[in-house]
Amino acid sequence: MEILTSTNLILIAATILVAGLVWVVIRSVPRTRGKLKAETAKLDSPTRRAAATLLAGWGAAAGWALGAGIAVYLASRVAASVWLRARTDADLGPYYDATEENFQGFMACQRLPESSSGATETEVQHCMDALGEAPIGPPEVNDAWPLLLGWISPLVAVLVVLGLLALLLARRRAAAAGELAVHSAQLRPRGIMSFGPRWALAIPGIAALLLVGLLVATGLNSSPDNWGRFTQLVVPRNSSATGPDGGYGLPLTPGTESALFPGWFFGIPLMVATLVLLLTVGILLRSLAQSPRPVDPSILEIDDLARTLKAKFVAGVSGAGLMTALGSMGIHTGGAMLTMAGDVRQVEGQAEFFYHDSMLSGVYLAVAGLLFWVLAILMLVLAVSAMIELVAARSLAVAVALDEENQGTTFGTH
Repeated sequence: MEILTSTNLILIAATILVAGLVWVVIRSVPRTRGKLKAETAKLDSPTRRAAATLLAGWGAAAGWALGAGIAVYLASRVAASVWLRARTDADLGPYYDATEENFQGFMACQRLPESSSGATETEVQHCMDALGEAPIGPPEVNDAWPLLLGWISPLVAVLVVLGLLALLLARRRAAAAGELAVHSAQLRPRGIMSFGPRWALAIPGIAALLLVGLLVATGLNSSPDNWGRFTQLVVPRNSSATGPDGGYGLPLTPGTESALFPGWFFGIPLMVATLVLLLTVGILLRSLAQSPRPVDPSILEIDDLARTLKAKFVAGVSGAGLMTALGSMGIHTGGAMLTMAGDVRQVEGQAEFFYHDSMLSGVYLAVAGLLFWVLAILMLVLAVSAMIELVAARSLAVAVALDEENQGTTFGTH
């Protein structure tokens, strides 16, 4: 039984994700715990408790938000698949029924001399004429809305993650508003790039720029379908009158061929979701960077660690969503261009198949789309690693603050 290409891609993606998470558990978490252990060992008990509050809430809130986002993504993809199957059955069902009915009638006419002795060729021809015309070709499937849901689902899922995370953290801050404040403002200006790996923080912006640029390019080259929506790439066929070897006539009938394409119908909602997502990420990172610093300078290193992990989570989640959308658009756009790249011309009285220059662009976009998918998986690993490190650091800080090292592995010093 043949395994579908999409199944192979899913298996490869799952392998990369599992390998990345194993690497996180082996390397990242112990390193974070080791740094936190060294920092908390220098503090007295009250200061340790203050350090523990710096990590409170984020790990659990990030976990719940990420789980909700993954659930939304999977649910929307399943809904898009079911919707698309229903649309396909509704549009193509009558065509398949008519085709099958015509074929069965044709076979019955062919078997007429065998089933009815004495049947003449004239009777067989009358039987054929009574069948009517067979359907020439399948109708265009009205599949744009289900496909839009599937393509926009990663961006919606990321917005759910970040929105739910902000809501959970706001509720925690409101609940702790009456507690003793341990923060104060600091004069040094801090921006959205102040904490976390700069390459990771830059990826959401770069991915958003590439995605919007690709969608603008595909929108400008798209054409309307039968419903007036810009979802088609239309390419002329057999229309060239000359070739590289000189002038020659083309008796082949000129015409056009179309393929599904991320035109304005898909591009405008995706661009709006991308800009909203980028704005949300900027607000979260700015709020994270400009929140008050601790009064006690001895826990500034722990504060830096906490902010870095939080920034990594936000950058990882947003980068994963944007890279997933960018990868899907790259693969589909490249595939459509490759489908349209082939053409036929006549050279010296013989038909010759050739490829347009767009074939190279299609190959590039398809390969780039696969690479963007790999990068999306790595960004998701970065987000999950930050979440795991936050949970581990929070557990360690609480254990040290409450002097519970002896109940398990000793993390601090006595």
